[in-house]
Amino acid sequence: MGIKISYNIRAFFFVVIFIFVNQIQSQTDFIIHKVRKNQDIEKIAMIYELDVNIILEFNPNTEIKKGAKLKIPRSFSYGQKDNEDLEIPEIQDTNETENEIIYDSLIENITSYEKKKIAIMLPFRTKNINFDSIKQSKEIIKNDKLLNISLDFLFGIEMAVDSFSKFGIDVDVSVFDTGADKNIIHELIKGNDFSKYDLLIGPLTANAFNYVSKSLSSDIKIVTPLSKSKLDYQNIIHTIPDDELLFNKIISFIKKDTVPSQKFIISDSYNRIVSEKIKKIFPDANQFFSEINDSGIDTRTMVYDSLDSTFVKGRNIVFLETKDQGFVSNITSILNSFVNDTTEIILTTTNKNRAFEGINISNYYMSNLNFHYPSINRSITNYKEDNFVKKYFMKYNAYPSKYAVRGHDLVLDLLIRLSCGELDYNELNLIESEYIENKFKYIKDEDGIYRNISSYIMKFDDLKYIEIE
Repeated sequence: MGIKISYNIRAFFFVVIFIFVNQIQSQTDFIIHKVRKNQDIEKIAMIYELDVNIILEFNPNTEIKKGAKLKIPRSFSYGQKDNEDLEIPEIQDTNETENEIIYDSLIENITSYEKKKIAIMLPFRTKNINFDSIKQSKEIIKNDKLLNISLDFLFGIEMAVDSFSKFGIDVDVSVFDTGADKNIIHELIKGNDFSKYDLLIGPLTANAFNYVSKSLSSDIKIVTPLSKSKLDYQNIIHTIPDDELLFNKIISFIKKDTVPSQKFIISDSYNRIVSEKIKKIFPDANQFFSEINDSGIDTRTMVYDSLDSTFVKGRNIVFLETKDQGFVSNITSILNSFVNDTTEIILTTTNKNRAFEGINISNYYMSNLNFHYPSINRSITNYKEDNFVKKYFMKYNAYPSKYAVRGHDLVLDLLIRLSCGELDYNELNLIESEYIENKFKYIKDEDGIYRNISSYIMKFDDLKYIEIE
């Protein structure tokens, strides 16, 4: 049981391990937080959705007082930008308890104890690494975001293989470096027999994944790990729920709300289609759009007067549909001013994208507005107390990123499902499994394509993300 890697990647791992052991924080970017009046460590931890101990660990000799500057590790905080080509689960906090792994009903069906063979395509770009220079290699690892994602994902896979070992089934994982280069991918496909593997996972980015999917035989099952693919080939296993499923998830949730409420839809002109779609579902909803200037350009802003005297006493549910962070900041500020003892506003969206994150978005406003949204994942809450985090830290001397957790959850689930028989056994794939941050339940649609249909409804409450469905 183990992971097979090429010579270059193996040499590269020695460099990585050296960096992890000698400088744990080498891959961590920091946000500098200036302590304000009446802010204590607990309030600061709430702002960044962090465990207090993590902040203290990175600021061991800093007194928490007004004007003090604290280093906030970005790898644990929200709002960091990832590779633009990736559509991946965003980190969200959940309840103050350890995440329970629920897959008992799946493992009861394990019948195949034959060795499982998995191929992984990741863009390490080892040809750019000078193995004779630790210093130069360190700089590349630190600054190459796609490389960091690939490493974290692979470390998560190693954890999955380790977790799977308790079932007594051998696993061979072969890792191929795509170099983030179509020519290299072409040579990999030409020079390797991928039909001998049970599954091919990756590449990570959508364009590379689509190229591989079109180039391989239709008999080879290929898994989308982090990015969504619009291809409808029957050998593709879509592990990330599509936008339509998430849309229906939040709509269904709102419909089930038994408390009488008034509905509102706010969007910019770029999201008019989804606004009209929501309006058809809730025909009594009031519809608002961002302002258009004299030149016909959408300013992606609204003014207070546009919404004044709009909201009713009791519950008001507001859909905000945009991909512009400035518009989210503008609207949440306005909405927050209308909340009082008699007027409740619940903010929601059918598509929580990066616009709802970042330094321009007030967590206090989002919490006060009871922000609800559909999500493809939840997240570890207390890093120091979670068993998976403890094991990961002992193995790699670093904390797991969301990509590491995703690699673990995805591959562990696929290995268990393979051991239950062929993935084409549809009744078995209807069993829902849940791991650290992700859950999976596959269906074969009318076109014969496998899609994961599991998702969550998350809520921002009391400055914490909690899972409510």
